[in-house]
Formats: sequence, C-alpha cells, structure tokens
Amino acid sequence: NKKGNNMFKKLLVATAAMLLSATTVAGISLSGLYEGTLDSHGAYTQDITTTMKGTAGNSSVTVVLDGAFDVHDMYVETTSGPLTFTLGDKSGDDPDSVSIGVTATSGGFTVGLNQVSGGSTTIDVGGALAGITFAVTDVTASTRETTATYAVAGVTAKVVHNTVAAGNNIDTTITTTLGGLTLSGNHDSNADGTSENEGSVSKDLTGLGTVKATMSKTSAGVTAKSFSLTRGIWTADWTKTGTADGVSTLKASLAF
Repeated sequence: NKKGNNMFKKLLVATAAMLLSATTVAGISLSGLYEGTLDSHGAYTQDITTTMKGTAGNSSVTVVLDGAFDVHDMYVETTSGPLTFTLGDKSGDDPDSVSIGVTATSGGFTVGLNQVSGGSTTIDVGGALAGITFAVTDVTASTRETTATYAVAGVTAKVVHNTVAAGNNIDTTITTTLGGLTLSGNHDSNADGTSENEGSVSKDLTGLGTVKATMSKTSAGVTAKSFSLTRGIWTADWTKTGTADGVSTLKASLAF
C-alpha cells in the first residue's frame, strides 16, 4: 500500500521546494538514488528514491520518497547520551509499519528495543566479539535472524541464518582479493530443500572500467552466467539463464 494521499504529497513537495530554495538551508540535506535500465528490446525503465532530512540539535526528521513521490518512510530520531529514540515508519523494503524504538550503545555493543504500533516488543542486539561482527534481529523469537561476519588475512566470510517453520535458511558468502582479482563465492541453502551456488570474479582495468563474470547453478540444475562492464555510472550487462536467450542491458546508476 502506498503511503500518503495526493494532498499530502503535494504539500510535502511544496514544503521541500520552499526549504531548498530558501537563503539559509542549514540543517537540511537531500540525497537519493536514480536508476535507469535499457534492455535489448529497447524498453527503458527508471526509478528514483529521494531522501530529505532536517536536523535541529540532536534530533532529526527523515522523509523517503519513492519514484512516484509517495512517502515510503517517515520517522523522527533524537539522541540523548548513549540512547537513540526513533518514532515513525522506518521499515524500508519491509512491510509498512509505524513503531517506536530505543537503541543503547556501549563498549561496541548495541541493544535495541522496538515496538510496532499495536504489536509486541522485539529485541535486537549487535556488536563485535573475538573478531566476529554480529547482529541478531528479534532475539527472543524462534525465527530470529543472525548475521555474523569474520575477516582475516584478506578473506571475509559472512553467514546469515534464520529459522522458519520448514527448517533453516543459511546464506554463506566468502570474498577475497588475489592478484588484483576480486573473488566471491556464495552458497544459499533454503528450508524447503532448494539451494544455489554462485561464484564471481571481477577486476578493475585502468582506462576501461570494472569487468565482472558471474556463474551460478541451482539445486534444480538451472545455470546462469553473466558478464558486465561498469564505467562511471554505466553498467553494460549480458545474462543468460538456462536455455533462454541471453539478455543485454545498459544501466545508469547515480547516487547524489
């Protein structure tokens, strides 16, 4: 469901325009991401996400607009010592929800309490211990998600695990750089018994851009391979999945 009606949207855009055109814009920031893709059939699709943030003292209000300039997220944050309070919709790509939360940080560890409007309170924790960076979402739930990252001798390993009714979902990624090549391997195992393996190699070529080759195979035997070249905001890509014809795209990605 899209948030905000047309009247609110027009009021919000008008207000933002006045703020940004004012002589003094201290405490106001504007950022976003534009992406446009041209496929091999000549079709061009585009999207933009815009974030406006107003800051006063130790408090701020953030509004995130989608490509139709409808409100995607809107929340206020304020900090007092080690505590950060958040109120509003900060759900991102998750289903829309308004919540109130507080996060405490001490000694490199973070504990957060969050309550969705009309719902129960969840507890999130994160930090670093013995060289392992970890984050656990909704600690007390059986479906909690745990992310752990460990880096040593130029190799980074990341594991994401969560439990669902059917079993466990485990996603493992290992990356490293060797001889100017960035190597990455991923194994995604799902609770329903399906899985996928993926590997990639990329290299930055002076004067040309970053070249990347990726190959994957699912437990059903479906293979996919892609080759891409990224230069500046542009990425040219060719991808072939299974027996289907290869698809070429040209993508522009600009963060501001």
